[in-house]
Amino acid sequence: MALGTMSVLGISSNLSSDNIQQLKENEEYYRLTPTANRISKNMEQQTELTSLLLQLTSLNGNFKALSDFSTFQRRNTTVEGSGVKATAGEGLALQDIKINVKQLAQNDINQVGMKFASRDSVFTSKNTTIDFYHNGTNYSIDVKAGSTLSEVAQSITDATNGEVTGIIMKTGGDNPYQLMINAKDSGRDHKIYFGSTLESAATPGGKITSGTLNVEIGGKTLSVDLSTIGSDFGYESKDNAQAILKKLEEEIAKDPDLQAKVDSGEITIGLRGDGKGLMFNDATGGQIKVEVVDAKIQASMGTSEESSDLGFVKTSTETKDMIVGGKVNNGQLNGKLLINGKAIDLSAINGSNNAEEVANAINAQFTNGEVTASVKDGKLVLNSSDGSDIIITAEGASEADKNKILSSVGLTGGTFSSSAGFLKEMNITNIQKAQNAVLTYNGIEIERDKNTIDDIVSGLSLELTSITEADKEVIVRVSRDDSGIADEMASFVENYNAVYNKIQELVRYDEDTEVAGVFNGNSEIRSIIRQLNSLITSNDTHGRNLMQYGVSMNDDGTLKLDRDKFNSKFQEDPDEAISFFRSSTSVINGQTKEVNGVFANLRDLMDNLTTDKKGSNGQIQKGTLKALEESLQSEQKSLEKERTRTQESIDTKYDMMAEKWVLYDQMIAKIQQSANTITQMIQMAMNQ
Repeated sequence: MALGTMSVLGISSNLSSDNIQQLKENEEYYRLTPTANRISKNMEQQTELTSLLLQLTSLNGNFKALSDFSTFQRRNTTVEGSGVKATAGEGLALQDIKINVKQLAQNDINQVGMKFASRDSVFTSKNTTIDFYHNGTNYSIDVKAGSTLSEVAQSITDATNGEVTGIIMKTGGDNPYQLMINAKDSGRDHKIYFGSTLESAATPGGKITSGTLNVEIGGKTLSVDLSTIGSDFGYESKDNAQAILKKLEEEIAKDPDLQAKVDSGEITIGLRGDGKGLMFNDATGGQIKVEVVDAKIQASMGTSEESSDLGFVKTSTETKDMIVGGKVNNGQLNGKLLINGKAIDLSAINGSNNAEEVANAINAQFTNGEVTASVKDGKLVLNSSDGSDIIITAEGASEADKNKILSSVGLTGGTFSSSAGFLKEMNITNIQKAQNAVLTYNGIEIERDKNTIDDIVSGLSLELTSITEADKEVIVRVSRDDSGIADEMASFVENYNAVYNKIQELVRYDEDTEVAGVFNGNSEIRSIIRQLNSLITSNDTHGRNLMQYGVSMNDDGTLKLDRDKFNSKFQEDPDEAISFFRSSTSVINGQTKEVNGVFANLRDLMDNLTTDKKGSNGQIQKGTLKALEESLQSEQKSLEKERTRTQESIDTKYDMMAEKWVLYDQMIAKIQQSANTITQMIQMAMNQ
């Protein structure tokens, strides 16, 4: 029964619900307050222990750093001269490195000569493609008549997934905007080759014994006698490709015309990116053909000679059709088709093979073959034999009439330009050559495709920023970086003092105020400082101690560091200091063993205090303070249960007391009612 629902228990009891509630509260105070106080103290101890553990963990971080070999392997770099930045990783050998930067890596940058008033200006009124080769892939970017400068720039970037970027530059003048076509990455192998490109697969390894290689490029034919390329038995793919290239270059040198085209960049004959095959480019878009005649390779000692294509799976560049139409209608055709101003009367064509008849009619108009028509898969295909534009329209009173005529033969109106023809119109100029970085490293020539180089020696990173004068060298000096060690020592002293002051606060007892810390009397907490000081102030087996390195104790028990003394002592013999801090070797019973240094011992001590470990028997060994933490957590749970049980006992006791007093009131009420009845009967009898 809830005490709050009762008003007066009864006249005879003379006891109200307030009286019982007061009795209950008195009992709760005397029975629950001690438990509540113990819970409060437990929670305070847990809070303070967590705070202490965090401080000890920070201190242990110093111990671990000062007992870790990598801390003493940090390196500093200084550079004498300009053009090079350097960073050194841990453990790099102390040394002076001589560097001369001969050439910086550059990405390929190409400027289109066409100029525009705005980014939204029409790029061209022609239908064409922009063809180029980059990093092993041939790209053909469709350009529709009426496309804007911005659209063409974006289509180049999208088609190459950003490997080649179309960038619009504002260069100035009445028409200030120009298109730049740039390679994202630097290096010779990331050059953009415009026009037509033919690339071989990997050249086979082995000894090339015979055959002829004919290359038709730039209107010239180069011929190489493969039996004279000088390959020896065992040549790998790269060796054979390089040997063939060398012979091709010798043949080019015999032809001043072709050599001039190579020098200007119009013609490129070289190796593909991995160096295992050949690559040919004609920047004007001219066709390239390769013929391998009777080439034979001896793969290994004692094997027979086998025929080879030298990796040329494709032997010519593809000639793209300028115009590929749609299906041509069968039945009666009407109207006049105009190609480059010449009319083809379609009304004379009425049959089931109209595509062939239209093609024949077009070819009949162009007797000189400047425009040729053919049929593929029922579609008209038109090409310009000399690379000139093809203009298509029709005779009609309106655009709708013209389009109807064109649609009947699967064509659309407009001006169409070949990729080679449009390249001339674009007037592309290479304004930055794709090239590798070239440097000498201690006299050895190194070549990389980037200006940030981290693979010459492990742990050293170089950034090339400018070319070095020919007769000078940049000196990169790799030295010790001990500044971090002094900083770590200072941090150790600071963290130790924080731990010391914290523990003093936790275990203190003030006799005047009789105020005690939450862990007063706790020997585990009190012993931490004693254990730390035992190691900090002790000498090792070689008579070394931290006092020699500038660490001393103040009168109040805290530590202080003389940084100058530390630096002086450390620099006096770094290896000696490292062995004292980390570990050293000693001969024990005839065996050489590694003995922990002072900070390794402090690290192990701290680990034993703050972390759990798996023992040799596989059992988990609790850290001293971790065990205390779990003990406090377990005590808290027990106290909470005890408080709950006590509260439930008190609640039950006073609920039962209230119920009993109600029953007593009911009994007294009945007795009083009976007494009243008898009294009334007596009074009635006396009044008669």
